Amino acid sequence: MKKVLVVFLVLVIILSMSGCSVKKKIENKIGEAIGEKIIEGATGQNVDVQGDKVTIKGEDGSKLTLGGGEWPKNDLIKNIPEFKGGKIESTMSTEESVVMSLESVEQKDFEKYLENIKKDFTEDAFEMNSDEVISYAGLNEKSVQVQLTYEIENKSLSIVVAKTAE
Repeated sequence: MKKVLVVFLVLVIILSMSGCSVKKKIENKIGEAIGEKIIEGATGQNVDVQGDKVTIKGEDGSKLTLGGGEWPKNDLIKNIPEFKGGKIESTMSTEESVVMSLESVEQKDFEKYLENIKKDFTEDAFEMNSDEVISYAGLNEKSVQVQLTYEIENKSLSIVVAKTAE
């Protein structure tokens, strides 16, 4: 009985010393679990919520990842260099396509990145420039398509990478 009381007191001391962080972690996990159940109920798919990243797994093994605020890590995105400027606001990633929105992108950083993209994505290339938008689309030799759209005034960039039908 004495040992149980000592263990209990030690746990109380540990929890009181780290109470805020433990409480926050517990609240986050509960929120993630509730979010998973709501999305699973709506989609009928297996869902994993980790912070601001949601992964929906299909019955066929496919995955859709939303959020995360970081550069995706799937094989498709390896077809383009990572853009180092700006801040990633949102991502949507599957094995067939990746869509990213970035904010606070300086025009000179975008233009440098665009020149690198143009080296590899030369097939069916299309470029449009106006006072408001710079846009480029093209295919590489692997039939992967990239589309970049930079909004000059907003300093925002959207990047779309997709497999094309073979």
